[in-house]
Amino acid sequence: IELAGHKQRIQMQVTSSIETLLDLTGAPGAESEFSLPISSKTVERWACDCSLTRVLMQDSVVIDVGRAERTIKGPRRRALNARDQHCRWPGCERPASWCDGHHIVYVMRGGGDELENLVLLCTRHHGMVHEGGWQLVKADDGKVITVAPSSPFMGKSPP
Repeated sequence: IELAGHKQRIQMQVTSSIETLLDLTGAPGAESEFSLPISSKTVERWACDCSLTRVLMQDSVVIDVGRAERTIKGPRRRALNARDQHCRWPGCERPASWCDGHHIVYVMRGGGDELENLVLLCTRHHGMVHEGGWQLVKADDGKVITVAPSSPFMGKSPP
């Protein structure tokens, strides 16, 4: 059940190798209960703003089980909703209650939970960033800039 202004967060267990999380060529897909193998990009998107229990495997042996914890919650989530109010993809007006919190610099790549590293993205645009290869960068004025996968600016700071 979704209450007005309160999106129910995903709770899942993902079983993955370290190689998959690092997106290494030839790494197997991660696994989720009742699912076909999923890509590292999908795991990244789900991990942005959900209750996630991770199970790391190496040579078919469990080497670590993380605790379930929602990444963006409480006062930080309320501040993010108040600041962004809707999906930050240029031209998108989907309300905050329909959006996921997204880390501009992914947690798996050293990004933190500081408000400056977070933006709201609707499900469609969140998927475009993780699975579609789009990139988000924040300009000095706080404006979010989208960089297409084929752009010569991919992987670089905004012009």
